[in-house]
Amino acid sequence: MKGKIRKIFPGANTSNGFYSYFDYIIPKDVNRIFCLKGGPGVGKSSLMKKVARNFAERGYDVEVFPCSSDPGSLDAVVIKKLKVVLLDATAPHIVDPKIPGAIDEIINFGDFWNEDNLENNKLEIEQCNKEISACFQRAFKYLKAAEPIFYDIQSKNGDAMDYGKLNKFTDEFIEELFDGIENKEELSVPRHLFGTAITPIGHIDYADSLLQDAKKVYYLNGKIGYGKTTFLKRIYDKAILKGLKVEVFHYPLIPEKIESIMIPDLGVAITTSSLFKDQQSINLGEFINKEKISDYKEELEVDERILDELINYAISNLKKAKSNHDIIENYYIPNMNFEKVDELKDQLIERILKYEHK
Repeated sequence: MKGKIRKIFPGANTSNGFYSYFDYIIPKDVNRIFCLKGGPGVGKSSLMKKVARNFAERGYDVEVFPCSSDPGSLDAVVIKKLKVVLLDATAPHIVDPKIPGAIDEIINFGDFWNEDNLENNKLEIEQCNKEISACFQRAFKYLKAAEPIFYDIQSKNGDAMDYGKLNKFTDEFIEELFDGIENKEELSVPRHLFGTAITPIGHIDYADSLLQDAKKVYYLNGKIGYGKTTFLKRIYDKAILKGLKVEVFHYPLIPEKIESIMIPDLGVAITTSSLFKDQQSINLGEFINKEKISDYKEELEVDERILDELINYAISNLKKAKSNHDIIENYYIPNMNFEKVDELKDQLIERILKYEHK
């Protein structure tokens, strides 16, 4: 039986620059971490994709972690049962070493490139890198500019919310959800990642992939400021107190905000993703004062339009950065010995398979 492949973003382009949850990729009792080093176009992502497919075909569940700045590339792969991780260890994907040598191992793709030919293109590569940096800086400025607009929308919508009724509803929902669930008397540490991302090809939502194992999914319907994060946080706090495993998926523009939670021990997920709008709905709009919110109608329409425009400007700059990244890749690709990279892939698969018996 083929294993499941689950897509999750480990990092995001946010209003405060690149934000990483990379440490949450790695299982706490990990057997091996292969840290792949090398420039763009050297085959790191292709190797990880091939390894992921190989182990899924063998029946292993695999987590793959696409890059928010290039969703066609992978930042990491986790073969869950074998507790083996392959990750792109070039900046900004920095992960603290666990036990260098004994657990962490550096795989250097620089062993497979023609250094002399690359040196001939040094000036062009440097220029592209400068342009990539400038594009990211502009993208992050637009996302930063979007932040106060987001909070203005939150303030106006929040002013019209009846939080007293919402708190009562939340209490009742929590009581029903955890009814009869014993405390496991274990320390639970939530896992934090992103289910969506602001990318060069727009906003990407992987909620259908990351919540695929949930037996029950609730769709949390509500606008900015309706209390979605507070609702989700109260539920996952309760799950943690009971010692249950919890996964928390954050909002890429402002990572303090939450889009989805998954409680694997209950087989339950709650998400704001519209991919699940046909599931049982929790409508936070029921707690809005319609008369009060109508006073803000015009201002909210302006705010929402500006928020969308700023995010779209950021996306256009991420797209320019990706175009320059592609140019650099085209300098590396002809100067790589991909036969050697393929041999490395086969060697890694053989080494990973040894953990079947540990």
